[in-house]
Amino acid sequence: MAALGNDAAGIGRLLAAGANVNHADGNGWTALASAAGRGHAEVVQLLLQAAADPNLADVKGMTALMKAAEGGHVAVADLLLAAKARVEHSDGKGKTALMRAAENRRIEMVDRLLKAGANPNHADKRGKTALMRAALGGAGAIVERLLASGASVKLTDANGWTALICAAAGDIAIVKRLIDAGAEIRHTAKDGTTAISRAKATGHTAAVELLEAEMRLRAELG
Repeated sequence: MAALGNDAAGIGRLLAAGANVNHADGNGWTALASAAGRGHAEVVQLLLQAAADPNLADVKGMTALMKAAEGGHVAVADLLLAAKARVEHSDGKGKTALMRAAENRRIEMVDRLLKAGANPNHADKRGKTALMRAALGGAGAIVERLLASGASVKLTDANGWTALICAAAGDIAIVKRLIDAGAEIRHTAKDGTTAISRAKATGHTAAVELLEAEMRLRAELG
């Protein structure tokens, strides 16, 4: 409760009185995870100095770093990474801190995690990557960061969807960027969906025109 409330002085008194810094509640939340999720950097630093384990996970598999990533708390993430928090830990859904940062449009956090060695091609249990989630969310700047860090446009999720299919109903700039990165326009998902069919179904005329023009160009060039 002290960690949630950003009460550094109270935490100091509790630790001095012998409180277990790594105690977890019924949901698996520790004081460190509680503070990290709220962005309380001073408390996080105090707990780490008291030997809080940055890699303990709650019942859903979420660690302090993942909670900080989801909330975009960069200063907290820096402290956790310096304390050897595992960048590639995945939760019960197979998501990593990078994936949670990407789907929540936390661009500065994405930069930090990529610099720390996060794998841009890690897929969750549904087969979705950070690039697919960023494409679905219309996060163009994050799409660019991920591509620059080696994210593949060729990967497919459990349903056969690619990042291009994910993007086809949204931002035209993302569609173009994925095409330029070599995305396969004709790829058909298991349910029969293509990038063009999804763009048509959602009334995204600009994307349909772009995709069809690119298909014609590729056909001409062989």
